[in-house]
Amino acid sequence: MQLALSCTNLLLLVHLPFCLCKVIQGTVSSLEAWEQSGQFVTKFCFHDKKALFRYSTNATSAGSWYFILDESWPFYLAEQDCHKRLAMSKFEVKVSKTEEQQVVNQWMRPHFWFLVYGEPSTCNTTTPTSNAVLEYRMEFLNPDSSGVANDHFGDDYRGLLPFYAVLVLAYIAGIGLYAHRVWLTISKGGPMHEVLNMLSVAMALHMLAAILMLIHLWRYSVNGRGIPLFETLSEASEMLSQCTMVWLLLSLSVGWTMGSNTTSPLKDTKQLSLITAIALTHVILVLWEQTYDESHYTFHIHESLPGFLLVMLRFGLVGLLTYNLQRTLANERSVLRREFYSGFAIGCYLWFLAFPMLMLLAVPFASYLRHKVVTVGVTLIQAVSMGLLSRLFLSRSLYWEVSTLSSSTLPLRRDMGGGPGFLTRLS
Repeated sequence: MQLALSCTNLLLLVHLPFCLCKVIQGTVSSLEAWEQSGQFVTKFCFHDKKALFRYSTNATSAGSWYFILDESWPFYLAEQDCHKRLAMSKFEVKVSKTEEQQVVNQWMRPHFWFLVYGEPSTCNTTTPTSNAVLEYRMEFLNPDSSGVANDHFGDDYRGLLPFYAVLVLAYIAGIGLYAHRVWLTISKGGPMHEVLNMLSVAMALHMLAAILMLIHLWRYSVNGRGIPLFETLSEASEMLSQCTMVWLLLSLSVGWTMGSNTTSPLKDTKQLSLITAIALTHVILVLWEQTYDESHYTFHIHESLPGFLLVMLRFGLVGLLTYNLQRTLANERSVLRREFYSGFAIGCYLWFLAFPMLMLLAVPFASYLRHKVVTVGVTLIQAVSMGLLSRLFLSRSLYWEVSTLSSSTLPLRRDMGGGPGFLTRLS
């Protein structure tokens, strides 16, 4: 519990400055524009004609906002000549007024537009004699279904709000279907096994993450900022849910609740140390990845170095899971338990490989679709995996026949060639 609280607190402290919103405020300066040969401000994915860019500043300036299309952005980054870099912009908006707006006519398909600030002194060979600091507030709006520019969502986030709404409704329906069964299991007086406790915690955290993200996105649709704290709490809940699931699945893979191996993961010092190391590594990589959230070097956040390392961590966990299952099966003589582990392995691989495989599948998609493909795909697969596991653990299935759970609250089935000799065939 202390580890979970520490990880959550660390995430809250580090993540907040990097929350992405499309009503943004900040500062640009002559010096930073000169040092960067054009100061990167933000990016936004416009998806249709008559999109709108609006800004306000605390003063006028001789500078301009330069809009560079995603197709030109790699060449912009590779170009060393400052004048040629800024000349790659499709259009510019001069900061000659303290308030102005510009219609962005999108064409063909949705595109990311990268916004860069530059001044006449930006491309000089000498340092600017004065460092003028400009405070700004920007608003990026896509047209809605009626053609009016009041949609704060870029096309890379478009559709996520209804997705999370459906996901939360599905969770509520699941609670309606299974809450009574869980209550009956608990009310029988038998101790509810730690497997069910851990799975319930993981599902509750996953649902909480979805609810918080839904509230954040709903608010974002209204004000373009959302509720950054809710977004952070959603990611923290999702992270804790994943750590809990990794702990549960790895524990089951070494035979926990099966036969003689009934040691609780909470009492297994070696396994507890391993899971703690994995959780801390995951937290560090996620926090590191957040520094790329508004980076102009990547369209999709997981294309960064820490994102790549997160994928490698998942593959490492798959390797550990495979090793555990092979060792467990090598010492297992029960046919029924081998049958259980075969189905269990499929569910585990589905859980662990969802993220890295969707990362690879998202590569051929347009840059503005990659975030949605990975987010929606991983969230759905994980929700389905937990749903299947909950059915496995809460019903009189094969798992109940071959595990120590069968001695808690639900009786063994005797419809698979049962009879007095059934229990002896498990050993």
